[in-house]
Order: sequence, then C-alpha cells, then structure tokens
Amino acid sequence: MIIRFERSSVCMGDDCMAPNPAKLNISDTASFKDLIYKIKQINYLPNVYGGKATWILYHGTKPMVVVAQQWEEAKYLINQDTKLFELFHNAESTDLEFVYRSQNEPDEVLNINSN
Repeated sequence: MIIRFERSSVCMGDDCMAPNPAKLNISDTASFKDLIYKIKQINYLPNVYGGKATWILYHGTKPMVVVAQQWEEAKYLINQDTKLFELFHNAESTDLEFVYRSQNEPDEVLNINSN
C-alpha cells in the first residue's frame, strides 16, 4: 500500500518545501500504529526550538492521532491496532495530512479532537 502524506510548515524557512510531500510503501496488513512508527522513524515531522511541536494527523476531515515532540508515544483517536486495509477500505493508496498545531498543549489538542 502506498501512503502519501504532507504536512504544514513550521516556519518561514520551511515554507519553500510546503506542503512537504512524502510517501511510504507499507503492507496493508500493518496496523495504524505500525504506520505512525514508520513515519516517526524517517523523521518526517520536524522538531522545533523549545521542544513543543504538536501535530494532528487527518484522513480527509477525520482526526486520527496526535503526535507531540515532547511525547515518547503518539496518542490515538482511533484504534491503533486497526489494519490499514480495514482503515482505508482495501485501497491501493491513500492521502494523509499532518497539521501543525504550533506549540499548543498536546493534551488539549487531544481532548478537543476526542469529542
């Protein structure tokens, strides 16, 4: 399965690459948690000065996970063990977007999007 994703810019210097496209090939039998782990492994989400970048991943308009620079683990808004083929309805590819929430408190971002 091909996962295409993009992210918001974190500063003016980052704008020249916006929307910062990337893609990953991953088995459709992998879990959503496996996907997030792989994205973190490739250091796709930049760290910011101050150490408090907060990101939320969307599939269309659906928030799926909050990732914060200060957290060791992401916090999921959907079942992290869901297989990608189930989540994306057996599609060969899909598009995801990480939206930068600046240095907002990640627990607040999580709570707002949990409802």
